[in-house]
Amino acid sequence: MSSKISATERMLNLVIALLGTSRGRSRHFIRENVNGYARTAATAALEATAGPAFERMFERDKDTLREVGIPITTTTSFDEEDQEQVLYRIKPADYRVPEVRLSEDAMTMLAVAANLWSEAAFSAAAQSALRKVATRAGLGWYDDEATVQSRVRTLEPAFEPLWTALRESSEVTFDYRPAGAATTTSRAVQPWGLGSKYGEWYLSGFDTARGAQRNFRLSRITSSVVPGPAGSFERPEGFSIASVLDALGSGTVHTARISVPAGTVHELRTREGATVETDGAVPGRDILTVAYREPELMAADLASLGAGAAVIEPGTLRQAVAGSLQAALAAAEEPTPLPAGTIAAGTSGALPPLGPALPRTPAKRNTTRDRLVRLLSMVPFMVANPGIPEEELCSEFGISGRELEADLGTLMVSGLPGYLHGDLMDVTTEHGQVFIRDAETLASPLRLTQEEACALLVGLDALKAVPGTDKADALQEAITQVKRVAGPDAWLADAVALQLLTGTQAETISVLQGLIRDGQACHAGYLVRSRDELTQRTIEPRRIYSIDSTWYVRAWCRTAGALRSFRVDLLSNLTPAGPQLNPAPDTAVDGGSDGAPYTPGDHDHEVLLLAESSTAGRLAPAYNATLHRLVGAAGGEMAVRMLVGEPATIPPLLARLAGHARVVHPPELRESARAWLAAAAASYAGEGSAHHAVGESSPATPGLDG
Repeated sequence: MSSKISATERMLNLVIALLGTSRGRSRHFIRENVNGYARTAATAALEATAGPAFERMFERDKDTLREVGIPITTTTSFDEEDQEQVLYRIKPADYRVPEVRLSEDAMTMLAVAANLWSEAAFSAAAQSALRKVATRAGLGWYDDEATVQSRVRTLEPAFEPLWTALRESSEVTFDYRPAGAATTTSRAVQPWGLGSKYGEWYLSGFDTARGAQRNFRLSRITSSVVPGPAGSFERPEGFSIASVLDALGSGTVHTARISVPAGTVHELRTREGATVETDGAVPGRDILTVAYREPELMAADLASLGAGAAVIEPGTLRQAVAGSLQAALAAAEEPTPLPAGTIAAGTSGALPPLGPALPRTPAKRNTTRDRLVRLLSMVPFMVANPGIPEEELCSEFGISGRELEADLGTLMVSGLPGYLHGDLMDVTTEHGQVFIRDAETLASPLRLTQEEACALLVGLDALKAVPGTDKADALQEAITQVKRVAGPDAWLADAVALQLLTGTQAETISVLQGLIRDGQACHAGYLVRSRDELTQRTIEPRRIYSIDSTWYVRAWCRTAGALRSFRVDLLSNLTPAGPQLNPAPDTAVDGGSDGAPYTPGDHDHEVLLLAESSTAGRLAPAYNATLHRLVGAAGGEMAVRMLVGEPATIPPLLARLAGHARVVHPPELRESARAWLAAAAASYAGEGSAHHAVGESSPATPGLDG
């Protein structure tokens, strides 16, 4: 008689039963022999309820197995009484990852591609795919040890529901705030692709109300994404999100004329193609002529410069910058929503009362489906790594010790029908090491899911654009093998794309790669943007990495006598400086090796911002901040608690955010930010500016819906 067990254990036993037969299993056999299903009832009255309950449970289980990529085949047969019956089977060749042959270099490139997603929604899928391929290829485990590394984040709450809708061909609805607009509109879209460029994620799809393809920036989606029924539309053949990303920023070249104090605003002066002329009308000021393609991005850059730069023309750009500054100033002048007496005005005081830290993203439920996939992945991994320590197993699968104990307990009581000693998997723990035996049925990893295949292929394709790689052949080998393994699911690699490198940074990255390879140092100019200061450095490059589309070099700075992270786009005039003189640091204590460009220091300043929930959700991971509810505060805003090296970086950030965040603490920073924004907004007020241009309404960014 079947005992009541968890749904995960029942489906695990069903998988083993259907994999462990060459002929197939009938419904009757499954019901009577697979643990977890209720046997035939003793009376007709009881069977009238138990029979349909089994049928519903069995159908649900089959659907779940198919959803996770396990194909179930059916054949028609006849029993001993010549009654027709359906037999169910999982063919091992359809279940498992095909045999993979990869060189060590190609396996290393797979690790680089998988780790690219380590801070993104595809993180677990990418690591699972890497684990499966490595196990099937019979190769050891490979870490991402490349000197060029990239990390892509999916900060927007809309990403995961849009990704699910893209895979399932579900139309979605959401509220959207177009560029330059103060209000939102409701949109109904058939998702065709998702892509990342300029550090932003974009959706491309068919807008049903407008009857045309449109592109949407995910950070402008202001509501939950509501999916419709699966399979409600067909993606057009030949669509590639990569071509959409290529078109972004390839529109008309605009020219801006900007008034700046002489000898300042080096960020604009050092832009490629920028020209400078002395302003004859206003002594002590220059006029910069700067080319740009994306009005919205240019407006954000100029707003962050505050009163140091005033747009003369075009009027549309001027008005966009002025609008951002006015919105940021209006937010800064709002009363701080604190309980009475919490912080006296003008005093630094303590932080206002905060609720407990909130998760940056909603916690994922550990569903029956998720646990089944984990167990099916855990078995071949343990077979390939006998004696693996418990803590390594927990780390590999992202689970706690208690969860591991439960998982191993489930595996110990699962096996072939009969469930005698030789039928069950034998799992033992000896001195903290885990061993598994009698697990031949599940010893090969389950085929790649759509998400796993997509994560690897998109990561590998993005790496092709990184200059100077000495493993181009290995990269192509990895792409070819993963496409073969992915089979029909490889189409998703055309629906998701990353552009890791834009602009003119490729040449600088190539030079830095050569310095790392040859163990050489270099002299370089470096712009410290927070101080608008051009400095001269001698650096010894160790590693190059990117976060989204921003590239950094981790280097020993002889000037500072310490490791520092430098933005590649702010480096200039690299010249040889001889061999590197300082030993490479221990990466275990290298504060910049965790993918964050900012290394916390003893003299950091704690800052508390108040931001609308969607903005707070993007700020927290970007600044390694924690999210809180502000005790006593009303509304949907959230507190963002962060550490900064220089408080002067906060006002430009608020200008970029255009009113969607403001400073709460410390009070002196709140006041200095308000004053900075007031001065910046005043530089665009009426005729008070040295060069005034009346702008029209701000246009949409080329290539974006608005």
